[in-house]
Amino acid sequence: MDLYTWLPLLIYIILGGGVAVALFTLSTIGRKRPNATKELPFESGILTVQPVRQRFSIDFYLTAMLFIVFDIELAFLYPLAVVLQDFGAVAVVELVVFMTILTAALAYIWRKRALEWR
Repeated sequence: MDLYTWLPLLIYIILGGGVAVALFTLSTIGRKRPNATKELPFESGILTVQPVRQRFSIDFYLTAMLFIVFDIELAFLYPLAVVLQDFGAVAVVELVVFMTILTAALAYIWRKRALEWR
């Protein structure tokens, strides 16, 4: 490997670093006139009228965790489907077992009403 193969990557890193340094430098240039209005907390154009730190319901976290678990499990279906022809009947049996476990878990969660907002 010579320098010629790494030259595009080196140029890309130098240009990226140069842009980052230039943006940081340009953000510090200019007049700073702090006042009371600029110092207010601002979110989406709405001034805060409630305490900013609110507690979320456990249902929110449970739904998020279930989404992540089922999303990751479904992500494993694609690689299994790709190699399905190479492994034949073994892969089909494994796919059926995997889908059975996934369906049973979803049925259990549905039966426990974990997917409903209360």
